[in-house]
Amino acid sequence: MELSESLKRAPLFSGLDVGTIDFFAKNSHKKQYGKGADLFAMGDQADAFYFIIDGWVKLYRMTREGEEVIINVFAPGETFAEAAVFSPFRRYPVNAQAVEDTTVLEIPRQLFVDKIRENSEFALMMLGSISARQRLLVQQIDQITSKSAPQRIGTFLLRLCPPNRTNNVVVNLPYDKSLIARRLNIQPETFSRALNQLKPHGVNMEKRQITISNTASLADFCDLDERDRPC
Repeated sequence: MELSESLKRAPLFSGLDVGTIDFFAKNSHKKQYGKGADLFAMGDQADAFYFIIDGWVKLYRMTREGEEVIINVFAPGETFAEAAVFSPFRRYPVNAQAVEDTTVLEIPRQLFVDKIRENSEFALMMLGSISARQRLLVQQIDQITSKSAPQRIGTFLLRLCPPNRTNNVVVNLPYDKSLIARRLNIQPETFSRALNQLKPHGVNMEKRQITISNTASLADFCDLDERDRPC
């Protein structure tokens, strides 16, 4: 798939005309990072945001005790760090690291700013994208504070499902179970036990492959509102 076609699938770029998308594709910087490589560190100047072409990127912070706190994990086709480039301080508030070998498109801040000045509709799209990201973050905080470990895992699995699929859906765990556990604020040693508690709700696992017999049943167990059900 050409880079322009990939960009068009990102919510931030989906409403743009072909010429504008081609402009970003041609004038941004394609970069590759090995597993464990840092894209940026907390406090670095935010001169660019990123679109993931291939691989996964985690955003995280370190506590004073030296523990890693996962803020989010981003997949191919997603953008991240947009808000940082427009913050008054223009500093990244978190660290970014490649979960596996990863290819990204680094989009310079100035390139983005120039297009916003030219096209007010683009500015509205950007605000809509950031607003949607904030809503998802609020949902994640709600999951961590109000849902059990099995419910958190079930919600995570539902978000991996293809749209409009309800029965016998097969998904693959996108990265290590230990990282999923930390993202969901679950102790890694209890993750498998919590996952096994989903068997009565139609979830079965073989290696990294998960089969969900009925997504609606799992969503009911996870106590998800209709608007928050990804499948």
